[in-house]
Parts: sequence; structure tokens; C-alpha cells
Amino acid sequence: NICFKMFGVKTKMTNSLFEGWVDTELIEFGNNVVVGQGAIVQSACIIGNLLIMRKTVIGDDVRIGSHAVVMPGTHIGHNSILAANSVTTVGQVLERDWIFVGIPAKKFKKNYFFEDGLENKLGHVKDVEVLREKYEEIYTKRYDDLKLKERRELRKEKKEEEKKRWKPN
Repeated sequence: NICFKMFGVKTKMTNSLFEGWVDTELIEFGNNVVVGQGAIVQSACIIGNLLIMRKTVIGDDVRIGSHAVVMPGTHIGHNSILAANSVTTVGQVLERDWIFVGIPAKKFKKNYFFEDGLENKLGHVKDVEVLREKYEEIYTKRYDDLKLKERRELRKEKKEEEKKRWKPN
């Protein structure tokens, strides 16, 4: 990120731009953006005899897959994912909380990546030890006290939930 900032890219230190190609002007990055390896984020391009220059806006918690192309004027909403090898059209608006796939990028399914509610469960914590205890309480519950049959039932329920969650709309 330091190299990108040296060349004029307006990005934040919470973003990961890896080895992507990012224009230096007319691009606005949100927080916690990840741009995959070989991805291209453009604010200007030439198509035929036309020079197209538009502001590109990328919201918070966005993931852009490797070798994806974000064309000028694209607005990517918060918590969205642009899949690997996908391409947006000039001026395309990608809604928040969705996964987009293809050429041109189209809605694939709802993005549940950020819906675990960890922030809501933890609340505001100043002490790191308290944070660690809450994390263990929420996420590292052990099922030692459950019988084998109960553990199998829980696993089966989780698999069914995942199947429902990943069915295309």
C-alpha cells in the first residue's frame, strides 16, 4: 500500500491492493478493500476513438477477485464481492451485499460473508483480554459434553443450512 500511496493512489492503510493495476486519479476506496492479484481498477480507458473518464467508487469491505476488471464509473456497494475474472461495464452500479460474477458482472447470490454479527456480539471492548475471552465464549465452544449422536445431528443441521444458503436465487 505504501508504494501505491507514493504514486498517488488515494487508498487507506486498511486496504490490500496486492499486485493489481490501479489508476491514480478519480478512484475512491472505502475501508477494508481487497484487490486481488492481477485485478485492474480503472477510472479512464479508451474504447475505439472514445476516451472515457469517470470516477470509480469502491465501498467498504469490498473484495475484488484476481484478474477482475473494474471499468471507469463503476460504483461497488459495501460488502460486495466481484469474483475472479469478472468484468464490470462502464458506469455499472453493483449493489451492496451481493456477489457479482461474469462478463459483464451480474448478480450471483447474496453475500453473507460479513453477516456473522461478531461486532454486535462483542460490543465495544477496550481491554484485549476481555475481547479474547468473549471471542472464545462465542466461537470456540467445545462440544465435549455432547454425545456422539448429538454432534452428528449438529453437523448435519449445519450442512443443511449451508446448502440452503448457497442455493442460487
